[in-house]
Amino acid sequence: DRQGLGAGASTLALSACAPHIASLSAPSGSTAGTALLDEIAWNLLEQEPGSATGLGVDNGAKAYLRAKSGDVSRAGLARMAATLQSDLGRVRAFDKSSLDPATLTSMEVVESAYATALQGFALPYGDVAIGSWRNAPYIVIQNVGAYLDTPRFLTTDQPVKTKEDAEAYLSRLEGFAANLDGELGRMEDASRLGVTPPSFLLDKAIPQLEATLADARFGGSLVSALSEKAAAGNIPGDWENATSRIVTKQVAPALERQLSELRAQRFRATRDAGMWAQPGGEEWYAWALKASTTTTLSADEIHQMGHDQLAEINAEMDTILQGLGYVQGTVGERAASLSEDPRFKFADGDPGRAEIMQF
Repeated sequence: DRQGLGAGASTLALSACAPHIASLSAPSGSTAGTALLDEIAWNLLEQEPGSATGLGVDNGAKAYLRAKSGDVSRAGLARMAATLQSDLGRVRAFDKSSLDPATLTSMEVVESAYATALQGFALPYGDVAIGSWRNAPYIVIQNVGAYLDTPRFLTTDQPVKTKEDAEAYLSRLEGFAANLDGELGRMEDASRLGVTPPSFLLDKAIPQLEATLADARFGGSLVSALSEKAAAGNIPGDWENATSRIVTKQVAPALERQLSELRAQRFRATRDAGMWAQPGGEEWYAWALKASTTTTLSADEIHQMGHDQLAEINAEMDTILQGLGYVQGTVGERAASLSEDPRFKFADGDPGRAEIMQF
């Protein structure tokens, strides 16, 4: 469960959060379209309940979402893919001819994000972010994984204002332990396919996971966070012991299992960084480019685009620098000299900011 506010969930939910406005002012087709977007957003938030908390919509009839965790196991991903496939079909079948521009755009965003995500789910390994940026070939690594996301989310973003909220915190702690093992199963699947992260990434990930484990073995921040929130809200109960049991008996052992797998990966890892070093890496990289850029440009085309843009920028800078009297040396050398030119230096602090505004 990407417990933070996912861009995919936020796009869909925010597109669907004003059906009453649409019903007052939009054509009937747009009203129906907004209602469909509303349903689709909630379907996604059911799968990613942490995003419902991030959006502040886990209340009222949807208050139960505050205690839920998404399922990142193989079975959980299959359910997510089935939800996306079903809702993508509904969007594609919807008559868009009478939609207002904003609702039409939202529909197109859903269609693009869901179709792209489903292509990612069809690949044999990797982590898919629906409508968001953090697609990753490795399930658990230095910047990806529940061991990073969930403690941060629970200690910072999980609201605890009532006894029910405190119980929801405990429920999500148990979900954290389950998701660590869900990730582990997918890590092991990828390892059997021959997928191994490069050694230098594992050298960053392993100490980070070790630190999370060391904290969890003695309860640590996951325990103190609930205790402090409950105390601040005057919520009676032995929350410290309740939390400690889950963290030390469920979370810590699950972290140990993940750490063991990462260490096994490190034993066979190389420094080969490119996806070319992974089985099916070219296919995965092509999909990741599409997901990140929303285009079908190849890696070579994007690389050439960068060269072309750099040449254009250099040409513009050359003209500007010559106009300022900098005619000798490369563009980079002249730009460095420009940064030391007293004509373009400003004082520190507020006086300098005032000078810049007057420049």
